[in-house]
Amino acid sequence: MQRNYLVAIVFSIAILIVGFACESKASAAEETEVLKITVGEPTKLSDLVNQNTASLSVSRTGVVAAFYPKPGTGPKFYRTSTDGGVTWGPEMSSPPQMGGGQCSGMLLGGGNIRPVGPGGPIAGEPGWFQAPFLRFNDDFSDHSIETSRIYMPGAITKKIEGRHYVWNWPGFAARIITLDNGDLMAAMYGLFEGDAVGAVHGSRVIAVRSNDDGRTWRYQGTVSNRADDPDPQLPGIFAGFTESNIAYLPDGQLLCIMRSQGSHYPGEYKPLYVSWSEDMGKTWTKPKPTQPHLMNILPTLVVLDNGVVACQHGRPGFNVSFSLDNGHTWQDRISLSDLPVDVITGQFDMRKSGPNSLLAIGSDGEGTKVWPITVERVKVSPAHVALQGRVLDQQGNPIAGALVEAGPNRYALDSWLEDATQLDIWKAGPLTIGTPKLSYLSIRKPNGYPTVQTDKQGRFHFESVKLSEYILTVEADGYAPQHRHIKVEPEPQTHSQQFQLKAGRSVRGRVVERTGKPVGGACVVLDRWHIHADSDGFFSWAIDSPVPNEVTVRVYKRYNGDYKAFEKKLSPSRIEGQPIILLLRRENPASATVRVSGNYGSSVPAEVFDGTGGWAAGGFGPQWIQKDLERVVKVKAIHSDFGTYNKGDSVTYKIEGSLDEKTWQVLVPEKNTTTGKGEDLFSPPVNTRFIRTTILKVSSEKNPNGEWVGMSKQNIEVE
Repeated sequence: MQRNYLVAIVFSIAILIVGFACESKASAAEETEVLKITVGEPTKLSDLVNQNTASLSVSRTGVVAAFYPKPGTGPKFYRTSTDGGVTWGPEMSSPPQMGGGQCSGMLLGGGNIRPVGPGGPIAGEPGWFQAPFLRFNDDFSDHSIETSRIYMPGAITKKIEGRHYVWNWPGFAARIITLDNGDLMAAMYGLFEGDAVGAVHGSRVIAVRSNDDGRTWRYQGTVSNRADDPDPQLPGIFAGFTESNIAYLPDGQLLCIMRSQGSHYPGEYKPLYVSWSEDMGKTWTKPKPTQPHLMNILPTLVVLDNGVVACQHGRPGFNVSFSLDNGHTWQDRISLSDLPVDVITGQFDMRKSGPNSLLAIGSDGEGTKVWPITVERVKVSPAHVALQGRVLDQQGNPIAGALVEAGPNRYALDSWLEDATQLDIWKAGPLTIGTPKLSYLSIRKPNGYPTVQTDKQGRFHFESVKLSEYILTVEADGYAPQHRHIKVEPEPQTHSQQFQLKAGRSVRGRVVERTGKPVGGACVVLDRWHIHADSDGFFSWAIDSPVPNEVTVRVYKRYNGDYKAFEKKLSPSRIEGQPIILLLRRENPASATVRVSGNYGSSVPAEVFDGTGGWAAGGFGPQWIQKDLERVVKVKAIHSDFGTYNKGDSVTYKIEGSLDEKTWQVLVPEKNTTTGKGEDLFSPPVNTRFIRTTILKVSSEKNPNGEWVGMSKQNIEVE
């Protein structure tokens, strides 16, 4: 039984260390170094699939503890392993203080520590915070709880209301690292005074260090506190740098990897970012996106004894990627699950279990499991091989003159089919059908990637390519293009590829402003197929025959209210012949009179009051929308439509008024409605200039703890 299973899941991956290129033919004696990655049989811990509280801890003796939840519980159970995760002991009850979170650290003097609560500021001690820590012994058979102190001068001491993703002082993020001298270091994220003032996004990632086994922590330096999107040309919504992890590299540098994404769309994510420090965390380089982009949430770094850096990351799926150059480039990604966010969370964990071995804990479609992984560095020769293949039609006839491109590797799954009628689980857009796909990107000469043409027999031949991962793209007149991810390995069977094209065509277009400036990251929906413009505004679509005369084209810049949406029926030739122009929104006088706690996507809050649109806050309550009536008036009634999507959804709200936007008077005390509407009459009328409606909570039968909030319409009646 075990042998059959291993045949199915063991990956032997051989990839060149250096980056993508095709070069002149190398000598047969040339060597390169590759990775052999073996994924062993997982151990199932629980039937629970959709969870984000499973985690791992390791002691100095090599004992590993796997904490995990079951349906209807938190991480209330754990098992231990003394052989690197091959076998596991009986199930035990976790300490009652255990909650969510993947942060823990090994102590050289014995045991393991784990923060188990957010803690808070210490009264009368400026800059000092405290947090409870569990302390385990080496075999995790016993534990105690202590309060640790953290010195973070400048951190906020009160929660900031109305923010979407981060609103508190910094908290511990992921794995604590143990330095050679026994000191501990960790990443934390949260807010300092002055961070992201006036913004609903933004967060600060900091490094902290302890020299007393985690009883006292001190601020070491800031990795980043950026609030504005560093790469607005990429799809997704920038929340600020949040979930983060630090690794100590063989060359003495520190590497920090950080989440940047705020939304939960299945294929529209910001990548993880990386930064380096040469002075043990006091100063850091400017964060840059992982290459290729790794998606997207709660990363964990592990450095193996052979120098390989491993990164566990999820959403979509559950993945582990590897780097041989200290995090500058990533390769050899293995996917333990490819399920989307509405099935699994992608918030998982990983630890080193031996000199060159790992354990990863997370979920697939069967439940919560823990996987053993070993990583070997192997020298092979030659470092370059010929890559060849054939391009045929559906009848097996050769296609001559097809263009074949060996482009750089990509992992991001960023195109998908939208459902015609159903909304996603956040009620924010059409439901995604199936799992997102790797996007087709048309062959463009300015990119400079290697290309060849097929001969009369449909054969193509790249004389010498490096052992690596590529995106192979094939285009031919009269046919729908195809593309695929390939690994060119030492084994000869990986050196040949065959394509069978269907009749159809490619459609290439571009999204620009009226000035010609490209609108990178724009959403382009062509007859429900959702793709994105690249950083230069270009997009590509592969159509099978019969090719429609016209297609419905929708183009918009999600999470950005600067542009008006475009929607029109266009022919494929029109799409290719002229760029699609996204118009900047003209200054709406009403916009100046409306403020909100936060805005999601391209919603325009001012349209709540003129009936032309709606406001989406992009988060849970409390969130508020405020209207300036521009003078003091007598308000007789306020009619609100909260835009809930499910019958019986419960909306809790309150309404306040102000004459000066400083002192507020409660007009409607906290109130609940299950109709999605609020009807509030005032007798006698109330004098006010500013009206602020705060939606405290929206809950449904499916999600009693909360839904994202917003408002469709509000009519304010005045005398």
